[in-house]
Amino acid sequence: ITILEASNRVGGRILTHREGGWYAELGAMRLPTEHRIVREFIRQFNLLLSTFYSSHNNAWYLVNNVRARHIDVEKNPDILNYPVRPEEKGKSAIELYNQTLDRLAPQVTTDCKVLKEKYDSFSTKEYLIKEGNLSRGAVNMIGDLMDLDGGFHLSFLDSVMGHVTFQQGLDEIVNGFDQLPEAFYRYIDPKADIRFQAPVVNITQDGKEVKVFYHNPSTSVPTLKTADYVLVATAAKAIRLIKFSPPLSPNKTRALRSLHFSKDVKIFLACRERFWEEKDEIFGGKSVTDHPARNIYYPSHNFSNGVGVVLASYTGDDDADFFNSLSEEKSVDLVREDLAKIHNLNKSYVQTVCDKHVVKKWGEDEYSMGAYVSLTPYQFTDFAAALYQNEGRVYFAGEYTAQPHGWIDTAMKGSIRAARDIHEAMGATHGWPRGERKGN
Repeated sequence: ITILEASNRVGGRILTHREGGWYAELGAMRLPTEHRIVREFIRQFNLLLSTFYSSHNNAWYLVNNVRARHIDVEKNPDILNYPVRPEEKGKSAIELYNQTLDRLAPQVTTDCKVLKEKYDSFSTKEYLIKEGNLSRGAVNMIGDLMDLDGGFHLSFLDSVMGHVTFQQGLDEIVNGFDQLPEAFYRYIDPKADIRFQAPVVNITQDGKEVKVFYHNPSTSVPTLKTADYVLVATAAKAIRLIKFSPPLSPNKTRALRSLHFSKDVKIFLACRERFWEEKDEIFGGKSVTDHPARNIYYPSHNFSNGVGVVLASYTGDDDADFFNSLSEEKSVDLVREDLAKIHNLNKSYVQTVCDKHVVKKWGEDEYSMGAYVSLTPYQFTDFAAALYQNEGRVYFAGEYTAQPHGWIDTAMKGSIRAARDIHEAMGATHGWPRGERKGN
């Protein structure tokens, strides 16, 4: 087995920034309870998990020029001044959202195929208004507080899958997610030929073999590697950098070209004082604002050197596009300003105590070209099958080839399916009985 990695490291969209005794998860940062595949590997590699706290009673809402604690909004959602109908008053954003899902319950339990066929055409906002019969005020409340506003134009089905996933408990890997790909690397390295800085430029199928051409740092012309089968495990958009001969099918080509990717932006601040703990008694969870920062995640862990690392802004879709247009310096300045407003502090204080930062704009990443797939209406129906379908001896895997999109577990699920399909194809070629394999 030969593994060709375009970058100079393992991990892909698992990216842990480490500096001066602290770290920040620029990529994957949480694991839902029901994601069993990734959790099994974490167990086998003897990595530790701890709770990722996604909410805290003392965290803040700052929306509609109203600043209020989570616990107070939970008791009385009306204090945020959303212009909802009388029958919607007193209901939280999640209650209003779940209310619109009640009509889906019978279909979810009987036939998911019918559900996809019926609702794949809906954007999230369209469904909430037309099928959910919510007021514009209720829809705006859901958009702001559930972080759906920037992606209201996206597939309602994608929204539902995300909502269901986040209703589970969440964990994080103690001391950083980068330990997971590093553990895989140590396990695989003795068994495979792993080459870094080796971006693939051409894949040619010729009879019973596949020729893979890739750039090698030590040569000026592409290097050739011949294989029986190839598994392409890049991010979806990056596949378009590879030339295929014969060309990929029109359906596959169209799916890869049209697939919608969220270009998430994460902005971390490293602070000498953990004012969110000391002043506001917030431990984990997140604050929400309709200002540019949108979502502020507080650490569910602390570092021995006393540094507090806060994810001062986490945005996706249209909210992320705002920061993608700005310089890093301007982005950080705006986020410090929003953080000061949320915690009722002077901006100069935040600038002084939070003097280090790290920014990751996934839309600018040359290898992934985005964070994860977030489908638009009709893309489930039009593209789902084409995205994971093999093309001759070339197979495809990644978070875009299975649902729910955007998770480590989903990428693993897609990879296992592709490996199984390759195994079965090899068995058919070599005449092995189905379900058996050659060797140990």
